[in-house]
Amino acid sequence: MKRNKLEIFAVIFCAASVALTLGTETVFASDDFNRIVHHIEVNYHVHRNHRWVMGFAGLVVKVSHIAGVKSFKGAIFEDQQLEGTAADQKLDEIVLRAGESGWQPMVKSYSRRTGEHAFIYAKPEGKDLKLLIVSVEPSEAAVIQVKINPDKLNDFLEEHGGVARHPTSDLGAMSFR
Repeated sequence: MKRNKLEIFAVIFCAASVALTLGTETVFASDDFNRIVHHIEVNYHVHRNHRWVMGFAGLVVKVSHIAGVKSFKGAIFEDQQLEGTAADQKLDEIVLRAGESGWQPMVKSYSRRTGEHAFIYAKPEGKDLKLLIVSVEPSEAAVIQVKINPDKLNDFLEEHGGVARHPTSDLGAMSFR
């Protein structure tokens, strides 16, 4: 009797381990932020700076929802060598692949003179908007993903005197004072 319980426990443990492993692979496979950060770390042979600070900032944002920001992920690479044309081409491909996950490109910028690559992607998620920002320069890089509530962000900006809505516009366009 005791052996049967042990065998059943072993089978359940193995099945749960396989399910968790497959589940995390699919989660990370669909997470463009992690894929881009991983690509930078592996292909440029660099490591993130201020990893715990970025994690803490994400936790603070998740709890407080400052200015309508609901979630925040950030990875910063400072004072590191991020040069390499082959790695740059692969980075472009990885970021462009984000479009397959529903991200819409808003800004793509390349500078041959400075070697800077900058991308901004947006993705609607219900009433919220997710932004994915990737900037890579020869000595530093940043990858940021935020989820914002545009209405609360607009209210925050109006409250702090930065933006005002035009009452005559049906779209509620914003203008800077």
